[in-house]
This record gives sequence, C-alpha cells and structure tokens, in this order.
Amino acid sequence: MSEMMFDKDTKFVRTASRIRTRWIATFALITSSITFGSGLLVFLYMKSPAFENQLLGQVMKNMDWIIADEFDKKITELKPRPVADANDPNKWFWDYIEKRNQEQIEEQLSKFD
Repeated sequence: MSEMMFDKDTKFVRTASRIRTRWIATFALITSSITFGSGLLVFLYMKSPAFENQLLGQVMKNMDWIIADEFDKKITELKPRPVADANDPNKWFWDYIEKRNQEQIEEQLSKFD
C-alpha cells in the first residue's frame, strides 16, 4: 500500500512532447470552436429574411426578361378574338352567361330605384 502513496516531494518533469501536445489540443479546440461558431452564424443568417431578400433579388435580376416574355404570352392569350367564331359549339353557353349577367345587373340596379 505504501508503494501507491503519492510522495509530495517528487518533482514531475513536463517533457517537450507533452507541452507540444497540450498546445496542439488547445489550438484544435480553438479552431473547432471558431468553425462551429461561424457555422452557426451562417445558419442563422440563411434563415433570416435578409438572406431571402438577397437571394430573391439575385434570382429576379436574371429572370426579368423571362417573366416579361411569359407575361406577354399570357396577355395575348387573354385578349378577346375580334371576330366571333360562328362554329363555336359553346356559343349557346356564353350567350346564356351574358344574358344571365345582364339580368343580374338590371336586378341590382332596380333595387336602387
């Protein structure tokens, strides 16, 4: 039992390799802490509205001509045809809708008289 006792008078010598290992470990801890912190900051920034606005601005800057082109295509599709198609099989339906809308307009206007 006396062999395992700690002698307070014994001097421990710190070798160069032990000191070097502690410096490397400390440097690794600092490096990993900085990496974790910067990763956390990047994650928080990417979830922020500022990042979303910046990304949307970058994408829309290069897509304006596509949107304008698609918008023009849809507008030309929505323009009414200048000449009614006599062979339109749904002409009766559109006539009915127009007649019903006109009746409803007249009914609403009659309430104000």
